Amino acid sequence: MKLHHYAVSTAFATFVLLLAGGLVTSTDSGLAVPDWPLSYGMWFPPMVGGIVYEHGHRMIAGIVGLMILGLAVWLWRIEPRAWVRRLGYAAATAVIAQALLGGLTVLWLLPPAVSIAHACLGQVVFCLVVCVAYGTHDGRAQASAHLDETTIRRLRPHSVAIVLLVVGQLFLGAAVRHASAAVTGHLVGAVALVLAAGWWVARVAALRDRAPSVWGHTVRLLLLLGTQVALGAATLGWRRSAVMRTSHVGIGALVLAQAVLLAWEIGRIRSMARPASPMGASDSRGGWRDYLELTKPRLSALVLVTAAAGFWLGIRTGEALGRIVPLLLGTGLVAGGANALNQWSERDRDALMGRTKHRPLPAGRMSPEAACRFGLGLSVAGLLILGIAVDSLSSALAALSWAIYLLLYTPMKRWTPLCTLVGAIPGALPPVIGWAGARHALGLEAWALFAILFVWQLPHFLALAVLYRNDYARAGFSMLPLVEADGLATARQTLLYGMALLPVSLFPAMIGIATTTYFYGAIVLSLAFLVIAARAAWSRSSHTARALFRTSVLYLPGLLGLLACTRMSW
Repeated sequence: MKLHHYAVSTAFATFVLLLAGGLVTSTDSGLAVPDWPLSYGMWFPPMVGGIVYEHGHRMIAGIVGLMILGLAVWLWRIEPRAWVRRLGYAAATAVIAQALLGGLTVLWLLPPAVSIAHACLGQVVFCLVVCVAYGTHDGRAQASAHLDETTIRRLRPHSVAIVLLVVGQLFLGAAVRHASAAVTGHLVGAVALVLAAGWWVARVAALRDRAPSVWGHTVRLLLLLGTQVALGAATLGWRRSAVMRTSHVGIGALVLAQAVLLAWEIGRIRSMARPASPMGASDSRGGWRDYLELTKPRLSALVLVTAAAGFWLGIRTGEALGRIVPLLLGTGLVAGGANALNQWSERDRDALMGRTKHRPLPAGRMSPEAACRFGLGLSVAGLLILGIAVDSLSSALAALSWAIYLLLYTPMKRWTPLCTLVGAIPGALPPVIGWAGARHALGLEAWALFAILFVWQLPHFLALAVLYRNDYARAGFSMLPLVEADGLATARQTLLYGMALLPVSLFPAMIGIATTTYFYGAIVLSLAFLVIAARAAWSRSSHTARALFRTSVLYLPGLLGLLACTRMSW
């Protein structure tokens, strides 16, 4: 099976999951099963009444979740384009968050805010998987070269506006379904969306011969939107029809995916129509992709996942759930700002390394001043959001992480191999920030999470240093594999940290924030990690270092996911 075919199958399965979730709400079966993740304490309860819909939804969700995680791994293994891989990683992260929100809807007896978030995030997961399927299709028609830059520039904001209108409609529709609110707003939004679509058709109809791909997306969007409006009108007449209401939800997801693909196609044509800039040409403003790259999206995403894990483990009641959005927003901004400032301070050394020389600053696509302003702006904004909307403790912890990363770790990379130990501190603080945002206090549990992240980072970074030894040498960084000739110290420390991770990973069960299921699962995961670390320490080659690095990338989300699913009840 080709990657594209698997991605299409995953998108179809995700759509089926959306329909199954819609049936749960449409048949009022949300509380047919009172516990989670098991159903009445069983993996397979008697399938009677509403249990058919609720437990069936969970079974489909489990299969789809594994399919999406498999898609992310497949992309990571063979997909050369970073942006396609990131879409897969985002889908995997979102489906894990979706599972946790699904658990909250049951444990907290269907609170409207959580139910609405669960419904909206499901649409996002589907849209991300569709985009992966679209991006992996080698046979896509090439963008037309007959549209000038001015026309494309005028169409782009309007295509994005249609996406935003669809997103707003989906949110309002979820509010209608789960809170019986915003009915008037949903109707007004439908009218606005239809008018915007009609205006769009009038604009691009004259371009259908010059841009057939855009016209094809437009026709499909128009057909789906017409079907959605018809279903919405029918739903008003048959309010008790579960099939009608569920179909309305499903077509809404297709409308969102098609609107995103339309905007994507406009952007693709624009990128192909724009003449390439000569290497080294300086653009003081930079494009939005350059600003995004400054934030190191994958590293920032890891920060958000670990902060969310700390919040989830620390939260006690639904009252604190309102802080999750400002917590993640503020933490993400601080992390992105720190990463941008790190690239600003190391731009000369990045230009010497093969894996970083194409970043915005060493490639000349952005001025150092613009990058510095951007990094400082993100950092200040994130700290203010945390301090005002969450609490002073989480803001202080984020500031501490920012300061250690930029003022200690970044300069120490040039002087001493001990920089790895120092750099592991800010990397281990995000779950502590999440816990502080949930509890407004710190305890032994928060530091147990810190210890797991701290120890995990050390073999992870040592493996990375071995893989990029030559790059680090050219840049003048003082990493442990560079200051020794035989690699014995690196091997000893890799094995030592792999061994230390086993008892440290068991701390959550030992102090009562996770069940015995986590205890035994953590033993299995950590022993597997230790075997790979021991192999890397024994063989001391790039091949074994790469295997250790990849294993570490899989280990952490696996351990945190297990911890999130087996946390002790409040």
